Amino acid sequence: MIDKTSDDVEAARAATPWHAEVSPDDATSFGRLLRAWRRARDLTQEELAGQVRYSVITIRKVEHDERRPSRQLAEQLARALAIPTDERGAFVAIARAEPGWLAPIRAYHHRASRSEGYGARTNIPTPLTRLIGRDEETRSIVRVLVQDAARLVTLGGPPGIGKSRLGLRVASSVQDRFPDGVFFVPLAPIGDPVLIAPTIAKALGVKESAGRSSLVQLVDHLRDRQVLLLLDDFDRMLSAAPFVTELLTACVGLKVLATSRAPLHVRGERLFVVPPLAVPSHGDDLSAEHVLRYPAVELFLDRAQDANPGFTLSDANAADVAALCAHLDGLPLAIELVAARTRLMAPADLVAHIGHRLALLTDGPVDLPARQQTMRGAIDWSYDLLDQAGQTLLARLSVFVGGCTLGAAEQVVNLYDDLPEPVIVGLSALVTKNLVWQERGIDGERQYVLLETIREYAHERLTASGNECEVRDRHADVYLRLAEEANADLTSHDLDRLEVARDNLHGAMEWYVRNGATESSLRLVAALWRFWHIRSRQTEGQRWICLVLDANGHHHDDLRAQALHGAGWLALDRRDHLRAYACFDESLTIFRRLHDRSGIAEALHGVGICAQARNRHAEAAVLFRESLALYRILCNDEGVAWSLDHLGDTMLNMADHELADAMFGESLAIFRRLQHAWGTAISLHHQGLAALARHDTTLADERLNESLALFQELDNTWGVATSHDHLGYAALLRGDYPRAQVHFVTALLRNHCDHDRGGFARSLTGLGSVAVRQRSHELAARFFGAAESLADGAGIEMNNVALRLYQQDNAAIRGTLNCDVVDRFRSTARGMSMDQLVELAVAVS
Repeated sequence: MIDKTSDDVEAARAATPWHAEVSPDDATSFGRLLRAWRRARDLTQEELAGQVRYSVITIRKVEHDERRPSRQLAEQLARALAIPTDERGAFVAIARAEPGWLAPIRAYHHRASRSEGYGARTNIPTPLTRLIGRDEETRSIVRVLVQDAARLVTLGGPPGIGKSRLGLRVASSVQDRFPDGVFFVPLAPIGDPVLIAPTIAKALGVKESAGRSSLVQLVDHLRDRQVLLLLDDFDRMLSAAPFVTELLTACVGLKVLATSRAPLHVRGERLFVVPPLAVPSHGDDLSAEHVLRYPAVELFLDRAQDANPGFTLSDANAADVAALCAHLDGLPLAIELVAARTRLMAPADLVAHIGHRLALLTDGPVDLPARQQTMRGAIDWSYDLLDQAGQTLLARLSVFVGGCTLGAAEQVVNLYDDLPEPVIVGLSALVTKNLVWQERGIDGERQYVLLETIREYAHERLTASGNECEVRDRHADVYLRLAEEANADLTSHDLDRLEVARDNLHGAMEWYVRNGATESSLRLVAALWRFWHIRSRQTEGQRWICLVLDANGHHHDDLRAQALHGAGWLALDRRDHLRAYACFDESLTIFRRLHDRSGIAEALHGVGICAQARNRHAEAAVLFRESLALYRILCNDEGVAWSLDHLGDTMLNMADHELADAMFGESLAIFRRLQHAWGTAISLHHQGLAALARHDTTLADERLNESLALFQELDNTWGVATSHDHLGYAALLRGDYPRAQVHFVTALLRNHCDHDRGGFARSLTGLGSVAVRQRSHELAARFFGAAESLADGAGIEMNNVALRLYQQDNAAIRGTLNCDVVDRFRSTARGMSMDQLVELAVAVS
């Protein structure tokens, strides 16, 4: 690293508003400030992330003001950037200043104000190359979707015809027709029809809710919305076609655009077979000017110039280019693969090679579509142009699902040390030949990706080589090792690494289960349950754990106990307390039989949490104290910290505030020393609740804001929502009703996005308490009535402060309004949807 001159640093300091008040609406101030200092120090985002021991994606989000840093991160940034000592306080203050506290409400108005011309929400990716020759098809499909009122349109055709790309063009073209959004849902990576519902939910931002199926959650979310879903690569999910029909039947404003090699064969489907690009025919004028009018030739020229900027279409080579496009039947992917060869071969040479190859493949399997046989020929020809090492590398890369990093490829593809060149050299060659694509993962690391068509072809080659089992064993073991290494610390960076590797982790799990590798599959779920727990992937996690636990074969007791423990936590997340207790209890029984003190201590946490859920706090305290004693004997600092935190929470529920504070304080000190972000966030949150119980709103604000920042860094939406709820109660207690309202609305919007009915109900009760203090008793009655309805008779889960206020305010309403009036308002609210309740909450804010 080369230090900038002192003049550069001084210039950065001069541009820094150290003592200026940060505007509450200025959401970019600290991001600009951090970026200026980083550049003044001549640091990349990767270098800065390494110095502060956070992930690159965290630094990127902070610089783009998508995330507010915790105090711990801000202080580490100040040290890493060598901020002068007398200015570090200001630097941290700016970092921690709340950027635009009315932003959630304004953002909601921005999404909801359709009449003011705001665009629809979308996650449609923007391709990096031009789509050529599809204008007429785009218009036809848009007409079917919009004017003909079709609900389900399927773009069919063989691999390489451009179904996905055309689907993206259509989806982008109709965004203004779907005021609630157009969403892209890639299905190729998941492979299992069971996961289609949670995959769609993830794309829509709908988080899991305890005890409710993904279908029910999706229907609740989409019922009153006008949304278009682009379901890409549905041919892998054909058995899930009835699910799409159910969704469309229940949600009248929903439309689906699917891409698939085969029709879905359900009622109401409109099939649009994507045609090949038009090509010159025999007898046509073969001058350059004339053939360039054909989209296939235009595509060839465009991609050839990408590979070879000096390539031109002339009368001398136009006939050969036209012949190539005709031989390839106008298939876009085949044309792109061949066009890339113009860097090495003239069009005339390409014609000689490809004509012979396609002739050999015309009698391919008759059960494949004819154009798929032609596509196979194009890839086969490109494959044959590779040297032996390139062919071997491409075949072995097929074991990766959704791409891989260079490091993962190096560990897997050269397992026999038979590749003559470094893996990076071979990958670069395949990228150049357009057989492998490069993308950036969410953690910023480069990913190498095979298109599904090419991956299937490469997998056939791997199977034919006789080495598939060995390569897949190595692939699975590499991702098992990644999961176990990440689980050791599970920092925000580790969570991002697991997120990027998620499809390959699924592939490893499938391989282990299919081959009866019980020990390895148990190790993998034991290593991943915390990731599923923190990143709110309970459905995914429970599916895998159940598959593994129910699999035949010998189960190592210690691994089974670990998997059961993870299953217990995932069940708790879904508020399935009976299953959670069963899993924790079996896990504890196994660990006791094995005399595994560490396992016993961990399982006691789960059993104790279940006791707390049943309000058996004294019993929980006994269990947590036993766990604490074991962890102290084992000198396991993290375990000690968790035991102290759980015990402190129990003391708080038993109103022993002094003992609770002591335990939370000791727990927090350990978590901070260990730089354990998740534990620090939970412990800070509990300290905030303890302060709130004592009505110390200043300390409550401090602790809850700090935990909120950490939950945001961890991308834990439950923590974000519940922090805002409790910050709302802190503001309520000190009489700052506008700020309390903002926090409750922010939490309400977050819970609405996550489809968390319990959290949504808690936020409504907070808004009801605000309304009582603002003397809007009718509004309070509506909020309370809606909250009670959403709780489904099970009661609203809330802390003691919130419960006491709720009970007092309910009595105040009854004492102010006539009982019939109160009942009428409550009854009206119970009939309102969650969308309507959000609109009401925002409207009165």
